[in-house]
This record gives sequence, C-alpha cells and structure tokens, in this order.
Amino acid sequence: MKLLSIIIPSYNSEAFLHDCLDSLLIGLDSSLEVIVVNDGSTDRTSQIAHEYASKHSFIKVIDKENGGHGSGINVGIREATGLYFKVLDSDDFLDKDGLLNLLSYIQKHQKENNLPDLYLTDYYSVSDVDKQRSLVRLGHRVKEKNVVSNFDNIKRLHIFDYFMMHMEYVKTSLLKDNNVNVTEHCFYEDNEFLINTFVYANTVCYLDKPIYLYTVNRKGQSISMDKMAKNYVNHLTVLKNSLKVVDSKSLKKYSKGKRRAVLFPLRTVLVLSFYSTHLGYNKEKKNNYRQMKIHFKKKDKALFKKMYHHTILFWFTLIPPFMRKMVMSIGYRLFSKKLGWS
Repeated sequence: MKLLSIIIPSYNSEAFLHDCLDSLLIGLDSSLEVIVVNDGSTDRTSQIAHEYASKHSFIKVIDKENGGHGSGINVGIREATGLYFKVLDSDDFLDKDGLLNLLSYIQKHQKENNLPDLYLTDYYSVSDVDKQRSLVRLGHRVKEKNVVSNFDNIKRLHIFDYFMMHMEYVKTSLLKDNNVNVTEHCFYEDNEFLINTFVYANTVCYLDKPIYLYTVNRKGQSISMDKMAKNYVNHLTVLKNSLKVVDSKSLKKYSKGKRRAVLFPLRTVLVLSFYSTHLGYNKEKKNNYRQMKIHFKKKDKALFKKMYHHTILFWFTLIPPFMRKMVMSIGYRLFSKKLGWS
C-alpha cells in the first residue's frame, strides 16, 4: 500500500500544473499515489496531466465533467488507495523536505503500530507577486511535537489562529469508513472537510516541518473580499452542511481538546458567514442570513447559543449596522496580513 495519496483537483490549471506536479517528483514513487482530477477543464490541463502520468507510474489522471473543487475531493476519496489522504490545489506546491519528513514518520509509526488518524503541520503562504513566504504556525499551540497523542495536546487557539485543510494529512480509511463527502459546486468546502475530519479523528500527531506551500495574492482568489461578498451563499451552505456532523450532544462526549478543535473551524465558518453577508448588505443577504440563523437555532438550540453568545460573533452583532462593513473590512485585512494572505 502507498503511504500517501495526493489528490489534485484541477480546473483550467495549465499555467501552474507543471510546477505543482514537479514538486512531487522526489524519488519516492513507491510511497506516493498522485491523482489529478481534471474537472472538465477547457484548456491543456488534461493533456499536461496525462503527459506526466505517461512518464511516472505513480501519477494517474481522472477526467470528469465539471463539478467544482468539492467534486474533485469526493472523487479523490473514492479512488484513493494510500494509507493517508492529502488534497493539493493545482496552483500550490509541497515542500520536499517536509514531505520526506512526513513519509518517514508514517513509516516509523506504522512499524510501531501507532498510526494517528491525523498528521498536522504548519504551512507557508507564498505570494504570487514576489514569491515571499510567510509561515503560518500551529506549533506554538502544541504541547508536544512529533508524538502521537489526542487533541488535548493542542492548546486553546486564539483569534488570529486559523485551521486550514492545508495543515492536515488524514487517514484514508477514516474518510471512507465515515462516508465523508463535501459539498459540490461550492466554494469554501475545505472548511467542511476540515470539520468532518476533526469530528471523526481521535488521535493526532503534529510534525514540526512545514509541508504545504499555499499560493496567495493571485487575482480572483476565493479569499479576496470581493469574492467573499459575491459567494456569501456558499458560506451559508457550508455552515448548514457542517451542522449535519456537529451537535451539542456529541460535543459533550468529546475531550476538552477535541471539543475545541471541532468548534474552532465551525466558529470560523459562522464568522465568515456573518462577514460575507454584511459586505454589500442588502435585503436578499439579510433574508438568507436570517434563514440560516433560524435553521441553526431550530436544529440545535444549545449549540446555537454557545456559538452565538460565547464567541467573537457576539461582539460583531453589537457593532452598529452602518459601521459593520468598515470594521469588518479592517479586521479582515489585519487577519489576512497575519496569515500572509496580503
């Protein structure tokens, strides 16, 4: 069995797919399975992917109709055969030293019969403008590094901490056994994937070498304020679907650390839903946000109360409506700068 399946959802990626795939040519073909999921591209994405597959037996290509990034992830979960599963966006890269370090720990823990459900690492934000790297850290919130433990090994996260899918490498069997699927034809479904993995995982190992290189400052990215405002419904959809796997009764059974880990990305989705609907606030957005709140409260009143009255979102609601856009725009710029996104 391969140690790691790397899934690359790709749509019109001819400008950067070469660099993405080149970062995976590290001489460990027997350990890696790379699956390029061509999501109905209209450029040379499929041709480039097939060229690599013809030269490297550990790379394969799946051509499919367009279904969005989430569709590529779902196909990857279904087709992956590796011990662990990783989503790599086609305009991003993996660091060779970090990847080699991960594979060595998988082998070590496999021999010890002590494989964690999740590996977590730091990652780099890499500017598409000047190629400068900014390290986004998780390690300063971890008690013990490079050891298999539970979520209690992760300390309380602060307001400028941010879990991303780029940080995690998850057991493929965990995804398959729990029928994990994310929303298709939707942006921001990576948060949904993250929440699912935290819900179903029990053991975790933080490795102190960054692996993922996340390209930022590229025109039209989904993390830009304009895209956030335009695609606000996607945040509401991801939140609604995430509530299918998170509930107040189950949270009571979790350890304190796991409860924090699950609630943190859920809180992020909730805040982003508030943020994106209040950029260019109008009657339609107001109604959609209101309907989401009604759904949330009806589905799980205890969780709703916890998320709305015991988080930063409560303070957002105290901001006078005419000031919200300005305050949140400033806050998002500070947040983006902290994460190296701007």
